[in-house]
Amino acid sequence: MALADKTAAGKRIVELYKDDAEMCSDLLASLFDLDAAKFSEFRDMWVITLGSPVEKLFLEKKLPGKGDAHVGPSSVEAGGWLPSRKEMRQKLKCFWQALLRLDITVDSFLNLPENVFLLGRQTWGSSLYVRPCYRGIFDQMMELCSSPYTINQFLIAGTPGIGKSFFAIVLMGWLVMEKKVTSIVFDYYETRYLFMFKGTDVDVVEGNKMDFKDVIDDDTAWWILDMDDPVIDDRDANIVLLSSPDLKRYNKFVKLPSSTTLYMPVWTDDEIEKCRMQLYPHLSEARVEELVWKWGNVPRYVLNKADIAQAQTSLDIAITHCRWEDVIACIGGADTAPHASHQLLHLEVVSDKYDKVTVKPASPYVVQKIEENGGKYHVKHLQKLVHLSIGMPMYAAAAGVFFESYAHHRLQEGGSFEVRPLRPSKEAPPKVIQLYDLKLKPCSNVCVFKELKEVKRKSKGIYYVPQNHNFPAVDAIMQPTLLFQMTTAQKTQVHLKGLQAVASRLRVQPPQLFFVVPNDIFMTFRFVPGIPQNIEQWVLKVPWM
Repeated sequence: MALADKTAAGKRIVELYKDDAEMCSDLLASLFDLDAAKFSEFRDMWVITLGSPVEKLFLEKKLPGKGDAHVGPSSVEAGGWLPSRKEMRQKLKCFWQALLRLDITVDSFLNLPENVFLLGRQTWGSSLYVRPCYRGIFDQMMELCSSPYTINQFLIAGTPGIGKSFFAIVLMGWLVMEKKVTSIVFDYYETRYLFMFKGTDVDVVEGNKMDFKDVIDDDTAWWILDMDDPVIDDRDANIVLLSSPDLKRYNKFVKLPSSTTLYMPVWTDDEIEKCRMQLYPHLSEARVEELVWKWGNVPRYVLNKADIAQAQTSLDIAITHCRWEDVIACIGGADTAPHASHQLLHLEVVSDKYDKVTVKPASPYVVQKIEENGGKYHVKHLQKLVHLSIGMPMYAAAAGVFFESYAHHRLQEGGSFEVRPLRPSKEAPPKVIQLYDLKLKPCSNVCVFKELKEVKRKSKGIYYVPQNHNFPAVDAIMQPTLLFQMTTAQKTQVHLKGLQAVASRLRVQPPQLFFVVPNDIFMTFRFVPGIPQNIEQWVLKVPWM
């Protein structure tokens, strides 16, 4: 029998709708949600139309969830059916009508009315945080569009889980409200939507990936794609492709003549905390800080999926399967590395134009686990990475993070370390470079502090480390006089205000600032200008074990 079971019936639907992926997907979802009795009843009616001109019409009208007569709840889990096309269009229209009546303000929350959801999708909720970088990226796009080179094809890339899809909402809102764009084609997975605007009125048309070609050939329109497997031609419309690092996904796109790549940064601590308080108040500050220490500042895992066990275990699974060679490959070419690598290594934006990035380990937890996985070979791996970074800047940021962790361990263990004082360049260099030994006792305790006031002046043998790995000026403090800053490259400046604040917490003056470096640059490291004269400058060599 042609429709003997659900599998056979599903194959028939795929055959009938091979040119309409959206309809095919909806029908399959509804089909496989039928229980045995309902499937048997439905199949008996379907067989009558099998192979006839009305077969497709029958499926679209009678299969639950399709056609206007069967509109119901959108939650399959709740026992309902997927929303019909008409229902989805109405939800999108409500979303747009609400959005266009709001101000989209940077560093604030965009809140839709009750029962109106972002892009009509209930799972997305009704609120989003408008990150400051959204405006920075948008302004950079507009500047490039109006440049003499007419760059109007944009790849927006970044670490997975940081909100690139939500940026699409803000982007479209600003395009309509500020740039008076009247036509936007939006590809989301297998569905293509056409949004047409006239003031605050909007029309929504749903199609598949072959539709609206006349619109994407209009140079006043915008074509925005948020999907795993985009098919993009060189069209006249302004194009935006949102993607995690994956060269296979966008290799053809970046070769288009008017394309460029902009990068979205990971979140800041302040952004995470604002979003926690507003949208995830059930999560404690301590719980989120714990997850940030593990994942880095990725809201998907530290906020949205904080309580989902399967999501939380995925990081350890990725670490288990990641070899040191994978780490190096991801640093050298993030968009060609395995997808799981991007849970361990993040793209850090290093340009105010959002066009340059470096690759760094995601978090202290990831660094710790990679060190443990490397075992006795880790130090050799690290030594090679540090040496590699001297001639290849792309490896410098990651080398610095791994070296900092290694240096912390060595200093905490105590021992004798070779040091030398740093003198201003205007002073005559000594005929013989004088080296000294700095003897450190093993630390009695390691204290991770959030605020400087937690650094006790009367403490003894305590190694203080800032919780924020972007803490300005120093990486560690030891009373009564010692400040440590780890680095694998020559410093040209320090965060002066931060350094002075840290120095004021020391029990004994003058402070001694030690630049902690690998052997490669110990003898060539120079005096850093701009540091007050009352702070002694030294360079300290951490030997390889």
